[in-house]
Amino acid sequence: MRKNIKIIGSGFSALAAACYLAKEGNKVTIYEKNSTIGGRARQLKKDGFTFDIGPTWYWMPDVFERFFNDFGKKPSDYYELIKLSPAYQVYFGVNEFVTIADNLPEIITTFESIEKGSGEKLASFMKEAQSNYDIAIKDLVYRPGVSPLELITVETALKVNQFFGNISKDIRRRFKNKKLVQILEFPVLFLGAKPSDTPSFYNFMNFADFGLGTWHPKNGMYSVVLAMEQLAKELGVTINVNSNIEKIEVTDGKATALVINGEKVAADIILSGADYHHSETLLDEKHRAYSEKYCKY
Repeated sequence: MRKNIKIIGSGFSALAAACYLAKEGNKVTIYEKNSTIGGRARQLKKDGFTFDIGPTWYWMPDVFERFFNDFGKKPSDYYELIKLSPAYQVYFGVNEFVTIADNLPEIITTFESIEKGSGEKLASFMKEAQSNYDIAIKDLVYRPGVSPLELITVETALKVNQFFGNISKDIRRRFKNKKLVQILEFPVLFLGAKPSDTPSFYNFMNFADFGLGTWHPKNGMYSVVLAMEQLAKELGVTINVNSNIEKIEVTDGKATALVINGEKVAADIILSGADYHHSETLLDEKHRAYSEKYCKY
């Protein structure tokens, strides 16, 4: 049955959800409070200059390939990707840096030149990281996320010890040079946690880095936002900007309407792509899952 679905925000998650929901035949409308879409991946134009104000690197290109393939498309239908070579440089001081190449063999050579024996250790570490990547990114992240039991598979059971160790200890056990340790600890920061608090299993981020390389859309990261916008519109999604969501109205325990710029708009389903805390402030306090005090901490 066709549903009338309203989506709050226009970041990557909101645009992706809109595409899938529209593909299923629903009437989907996105509401964005700003004058342009993209959420944290918006673009800033000022004094003749253009800036991406959100993501700067394009990692895990296979994830983007899979997304567009779900709609019979390819990223190249919308934007051109460039693999950065070298991928990047890590600075430890003025004129003190390590260059990370765009391929693993060269990176292994770089590690070996800095710490004898580290090249072979890196090759072994990356095999483990690739195995974890195949499990996590090609399978687990596509599960619905309704139960922790989804994380329990034959593959993860065989790696259970990696959920009790952490990235920091694992890396420091293999590598002694401080620079190499810092380089290897760096990718997990994108997960929003410290290496010392991140289970060893998450070294799949190192494969995303060294194994798959660092890419960039030819005209900037906003090209991805524009691509998802175009795909959404091709699927029939309506996108409204300058639409400030003031409240989510609830009737009999179910979200039934949005108040947008002072106007009430009914919906069968409301989905929020905005920050969790902000989304909850749009609800009356009695309908929130967490208190304001909890959110502050």
